[in-house]
Amino acid sequence: MMFSLTKQMLLVMGWAVVGAQVVTYAIVQALMPHILEPAIMLAPIISTIVAIPLGFVFFKQNERLNNANLQLLSTNENLERETAIARYEASIDPMTRVLNRVHFVRNVESCRQEEVQEGYFLMLDADNFKKINDTYGHDIGDAALMTITNVIRDTIREDDFVGRLGGEEFGIYLRLLNKRQAYEIAERIREKVAKSPIDVGADKPFNFTVSIGAVFAAKEQNVSEIMKHADKNLYHAKHRGRNRVVFDAITRSGKRAVELMALRA
Repeated sequence: MMFSLTKQMLLVMGWAVVGAQVVTYAIVQALMPHILEPAIMLAPIISTIVAIPLGFVFFKQNERLNNANLQLLSTNENLERETAIARYEASIDPMTRVLNRVHFVRNVESCRQEEVQEGYFLMLDADNFKKINDTYGHDIGDAALMTITNVIRDTIREDDFVGRLGGEEFGIYLRLLNKRQAYEIAERIREKVAKSPIDVGADKPFNFTVSIGAVFAAKEQNVSEIMKHADKNLYHAKHRGRNRVVFDAITRSGKRAVELMALRA
């Protein structure tokens, strides 16, 4: 950058010298031809005296403009960075740091429309969560939610989606899996949560469980319908005693398949 500015200054000074000589020669030849020879000899000196301050002024002006441009670029980069951070923060749940409901649904919809159109949807809910809060306090309730979050993250793949749908309810979208693989992931999540004690300051750590409603949907189904069916399966899991996975499929007509499978340790 400095070399470029110096080069520009030298070019300006050079053109100023040449221009001053040409102008001096033209004026002297027209008005005072009898002193033409001395004038030609003095022209380089005069033009150099004029060119040096002009070149310096040009150099400083260019330097100021370049500094202003660098500051503007830095400001733009900071604004872009802050905007990206703000967008990210707006898309996630502030406590669990997974996608919030709106952006989770949006990502699943985008995935099904643009990339993988079929997948498995799991809806997970902490069992007896109100009792946990009432018995141990909201700090322990928050710890339970973080346990669920960590277990899900450790179990699903990087290209799957997880979001907090609200309260103690989470959504998980699994892509490109067969039925048995979807069962196994749901079961691993359920088992890991049940085997993850939480320290409550007592002699015996506190354990809790989750129930999961799982559903497979073909590409014809929209996300709203898929979530409704997963929620129904979650209800069945709760109704059958909690701490279990209930899975079924949505047929092309939108009706539930005859097969319904419940898994429990």
